Amino acid sequence: MKNRKKNLYLVIWICLICLLPVNSGAQCVSFAKNVAKIKLGEFVHDGNYNATILGTGETAELYKTFFAGETYRVTVSKIETLPNIHFRLMDNDNNILFDNKKHDYVDVWDFTVESTQMLVLKIKVLEDPNNQQSITKGCVAVLFGIKK
Repeated sequence: MKNRKKNLYLVIWICLICLLPVNSGAQCVSFAKNVAKIKLGEFVHDGNYNATILGTGETAELYKTFFAGETYRVTVSKIETLPNIHFRLMDNDNNILFDNKKHDYVDVWDFTVESTQMLVLKIKVLEDPNNQQSITKGCVAVLFGIKK
């Protein structure tokens, strides 16, 4: 009987651990829907909620196809306690089309592409300039919109 009880506790503990990343991921998507989407303004959301948990110094890449003649808005949102997000939009030849570092780390950028192409958005959570490491990880969301 004690063995069964012990096994039951072990199974419950494993299930709880497995659910933690799902729960935090769901909260991050909720953040993207409720906070980040507002930054799209009059642009029509493309329907994808690109959101993940990142910490200081961590990077992520997002590949997306953009169509000729369309005007797009890219927004990058983070929880308030994270340091600035550095993002660059690059083409297949690694030419930098936009670097928010040159624009005081803005979190919204509008652009038009001349030819249909796949671009890469590279993001990095910068180090905390105040070295306050109370929050080292948090939600970062990237959304794209198309001008009406």
